[in-house]
Amino acid sequence: MDLILMRHPPPHIVSGLCYGRTDLPVDAARFAAAVAAMQARLVTLLDGRTPVAIHSSPLQRARRAAEALATPFGLRVTEDERLAEMDFGTWEMRPWEAIDRQALDAWARDVTGFAPPGGECARDIVRRMDAWARDLGHMASAADAVHVVVAHAGPIRLHTATALRMPTAACLSWSLDFGGLCHLHLDGDGNARLIRWNA
Repeated sequence: MDLILMRHPPPHIVSGLCYGRTDLPVDAARFAAAVAAMQARLVTLLDGRTPVAIHSSPLQRARRAAEALATPFGLRVTEDERLAEMDFGTWEMRPWEAIDRQALDAWARDVTGFAPPGGECARDIVRRMDAWARDLGHMASAADAVHVVVAHAGPIRLHTATALRMPTAACLSWSLDFGGLCHLHLDGDGNARLIRWNA
């Protein structure tokens, strides 16, 4: 099975704010061009194959792009809350510079286990993404099936590290552009191979 994970187009937000689970609108000025670029990359990567499903985070910055990608294939988007971005709790929509420095330092020391007040830690994202992937594995009808996912940088990075059996924090510095994709091939034994990153 091939899993193509794509990061959503840019959201409409001012720089310097902490955002994750907040359901931000897309940046209308950049959305059409971003989706066109995503479609072109996806078509090239598929090389004539057709996805069996397009999955999406329920957040509109991902869902709207997923809907645009699904239309040419005549597919309906399958939304799943487990694909949503990290919940930063009380940090959501606050300027990074206004967040307590000691709390940020504690997060940096333990990204895997530290959760902002009322929010999630990386381990929480790994658990929900793993649960989603297990359900997907039960869905896959053929070894050559292709599933496309439109989600967020945090879950994509963390799921990739988990699939490759790397430490959770190993992927956090990996650059993933808006609209960029990660291509994983999963064999029948559950082993993953990274084909492309940020393509």
